[in-house]
Amino acid sequence: MKDLSELKLTTIAMLKHKLKEMLVFYNKKQCVNENIGYSPSAKKPKLVLQAWKQLGYPVRIQKIRALSIEEIAVAHDQNYVRGILTGKIKNGFGNKSLTVAKSLQWTTGSFLSAAIHAYLHKTNTFSPTSGFHHAGYNYANGFCTFNGLTIAAILLKKQYKAQHIGILDLDSHAGDGTDHTIDKTESRDFITHYSLGYYDIQKHNNAEWLENLPHLIRENFSDCDILFYQAGVDCHENDPEVHSGHFTTEQIYIRDKLVYSTCSELKIPVVTNLAGGYQKPVQKIIDLHNLTAKAFQDGP
Repeated sequence: MKDLSELKLTTIAMLKHKLKEMLVFYNKKQCVNENIGYSPSAKKPKLVLQAWKQLGYPVRIQKIRALSIEEIAVAHDQNYVRGILTGKIKNGFGNKSLTVAKSLQWTTGSFLSAAIHAYLHKTNTFSPTSGFHHAGYNYANGFCTFNGLTIAAILLKKQYKAQHIGILDLDSHAGDGTDHTIDKTESRDFITHYSLGYYDIQKHNNAEWLENLPHLIRENFSDCDILFYQAGVDCHENDPEVHSGHFTTEQIYIRDKLVYSTCSELKIPVVTNLAGGYQKPVQKIIDLHNLTAKAFQDGP
């Protein structure tokens, strides 16, 4: 693979004739610019969006809306939701910031909007969001407050009659909050969830895991109406919080390309979000998220 610094030139010079439009569901209200702790997830949406545009990719911004308390509460205890949004309960960043609280209605709104469009139009979409998979039914954890994955799955089922939703979580850490919300809402019968973080994927066996990824997708998600894909980059070998994966930069690109190509083969629309990443400076994280966009462009 070419050095990351060459991505822009490669994109414009070699891929211009076959660039695919990227439908990105975004509003600036989903970002928090103030310093709220160790995770950069609250400010990543704007940075990633800028980077994709700078690479020359045809990004089309789609409108989103903030979710209501009632919509968020389909996957959470309503008292918990109200406590977060009124600043009475600490959010996933460990504070009671009302600025953070308000942004969470937009991050979950971004993901739901992307999911609805992907489901109705049978096309791939992007939600530049993070901070979902550690959020449980009535608790926040690990920079996650509301589980946008489970919220979107339940609302797709209730409002649009989706029959089977897949969640492919390739963040480095286990989606424990996703499992907790699925179980507490009795949604296991229509949501299939795979999380990389539950498995011991290290340098000695990650090439084998990658080779098996298309089979994993076919085995778990072939009958899904839609796939939610957490394209986390904290599984990179240099990430300070890496747990499972330990992928090289090249392997991150291969991972994403396999997801898109396999789902294209199965005719399953994919909703991609950013999930985790903790390297410093933040540009290292953005460079890895650029590979997800490149993999999408290079796919079928």
